[in-house]
Amino acid sequence: MAVNQVLSPSQRATLAVVAETFAPADADMAATAALVTAAVERLAPHRRAKLALVLNLLASPLAGLVLSGRPRGFAALGRARRERALLRLARIPALKPAFDAFSRLSLFAAYAAADEQGRSAVWERIGYPGPRADVPAGAERLPLATARPELVEGPPADVRIEADAVVVGSGAGGGVAAALLAEAGLRVVVLEAGPAFEPVAARQREAEAFAELYLEAGLCSTEDLSVSILAGACVGGGTAVNWSTSLRLPPGTVAAWARKLDRPALAAELSDAYDAVEARLGVTVSAAHNRNNAVIVEGCAKLGWEARAIPRNAVCNDERCGYCGFGCAYGNKRSTAATYLRDAVAAGAQVYANARVTRVRIDPSTSSGQAAAHGVEAVMTDPSAGQARSMVVDAPIVVVAAGTLRTPGLLARSGVTSPHIGKRLHLHPVSVISAWFAEPIEPWHGVMQSALCDRFADLDPATEDGAYGVVIEAAPSHPGIMASALPWTGRDAHAERLSGARYADRAHARPRRRQRRPRRARRGEVRARPLRRAPSDRRVDRRGAYRLRRRRHRDLDAARRPGRAHRGASDAGRPRRIRARAAPARTAPRAATALHRAPDGDRADGRDAEGRRDRSRRARLRRRRAVRRRRVGVSERERREPDADHYGARAPHHARAHRATRSFCAERFASAIELMR
Repeated sequence: MAVNQVLSPSQRATLAVVAETFAPADADMAATAALVTAAVERLAPHRRAKLALVLNLLASPLAGLVLSGRPRGFAALGRARRERALLRLARIPALKPAFDAFSRLSLFAAYAAADEQGRSAVWERIGYPGPRADVPAGAERLPLATARPELVEGPPADVRIEADAVVVGSGAGGGVAAALLAEAGLRVVVLEAGPAFEPVAARQREAEAFAELYLEAGLCSTEDLSVSILAGACVGGGTAVNWSTSLRLPPGTVAAWARKLDRPALAAELSDAYDAVEARLGVTVSAAHNRNNAVIVEGCAKLGWEARAIPRNAVCNDERCGYCGFGCAYGNKRSTAATYLRDAVAAGAQVYANARVTRVRIDPSTSSGQAAAHGVEAVMTDPSAGQARSMVVDAPIVVVAAGTLRTPGLLARSGVTSPHIGKRLHLHPVSVISAWFAEPIEPWHGVMQSALCDRFADLDPATEDGAYGVVIEAAPSHPGIMASALPWTGRDAHAERLSGARYADRAHARPRRRQRRPRRARRGEVRARPLRRAPSDRRVDRRGAYRLRRRRHRDLDAARRPGRAHRGASDAGRPRRIRARAAPARTAPRAATALHRAPDGDRADGRDAEGRRDRSRRARLRRRRAVRRRRVGVSERERREPDADHYGARAPHHARAHRATRSFCAERFASAIELMR
């Protein structure tokens, strides 16, 4: 078995400095760097290779010159210049995904990490209580199977099992399928790639839960990181770590599907299935709402809108709830591990954890002339010993229920050819709104997601696909996920905003409209069509070109007035007079570049012609631009004579050489960026 290469020592050192730059001052820097490094090394090889290339670029003096104005590696820069370099990195479209990955990883690790006693200085600052002390020690666990000696055949390291049916995956689909097949009298084997969730849930630590129980350690996303996806990867799948929301398909969507499928009885069929599943899961509504959800209920009441309780497959005690995203440690959530998988085990099924299926065994030639599956191949890992051995399950019935993100890749690796594999994947995007209140909200405490407002659920009822709209819900949050979702503009600013996390509430608008841009899930990847580049991705170049373009139309009018004198200032702060030429088309755009810093009648000190301080919005914006220009790292000579050649004056030779050197470095840096595409 091939072993993926990990980061080199120099890449690890650069990554540690990057994490330290993002993290707040009171974070455990060693623990943060260790968590970030481990997360990057767990990524898929192609994603890890892209981030490793960015780390190599940051370590080069060339990147330091382009991003911070200093020809030094990232680790040799001061904190202020490192922050400036990262912010400029985010403005380069090809490197924006790398900035997002590093910022999310670093902020999550900084706010989710804890010491051996389960405490953190960051938690004390924001008022987060951390793990509870009332977790029962002897909670009942789902019985898991192990490879018994009598099942071993062939080489000692290989395990071969015979069964009537094998189910790949133990989530909502695989758990129900295993229970039905086992209750029908078949010998059933369930293979789950992830571990059991009960030991992790008992510790209630955010960093550990995401690393062990979520797909790709919680880092699953589209290739451009535009959509993050939280999916369970443990025994019970997503049902073990979700927020217990148990909603039925909207009637309008059911009717649209019935018309497309030409099945008039689809609504009745689904209703019977819903009744059976809800009865087994014990679906009910919460008797009370925590402050996180009460905000929605109270706000809807003031607006005259209707809010209703969400059906949930959990009977929660408000004092002990809020950590279900890490797995329920109290046994109150009715996941498949607590319901259908227990039914399957009671009927004789065997459930194997840490058994990752690599291929479905398919016989291309059968008596009927059609290909047929006859088992699976898997790799079974022992986390405690760090050993892995191959595993083969022979079964005439194969149920692949690895979820929409992993099933297409497994089928493709198994040789299944179909134009539909990996296509037509529709993601369910969520828009999040955060607000700070005068009273404590504590979004990590209490019954999670117990109320919703569906007033706008039918915004477009006339479409042929049914009625679609948005549903407003409250999202529970813990420090790590909250910090990674908050935009980062600097260490101190980000830490100051997170200091009021107890008073923050996050509501999200979950659209019921089907996502119109299908993704592809193939070979374990989720790819999206490239979106149009946002203005923020190209907002500022080396000399603020984007801001100049936005104001150029206003300055061109001033430049086209012949013989008009303007009182202005150079970037160094010295006053100078600029006389605009008589509006030739070739020089007018260049003249506008300087004239926007020297409007009519303004002086260099920000006061008007009569000596009064100009407090207009235009003057404030002009002063802010001057401060930003001094921060981008251009040379002092360039600030004194930024555009001398634009007005016919010959720039000094060394200034032209400096600009040529920076242009050459930028071209070399851009060619390295092209390798990322």
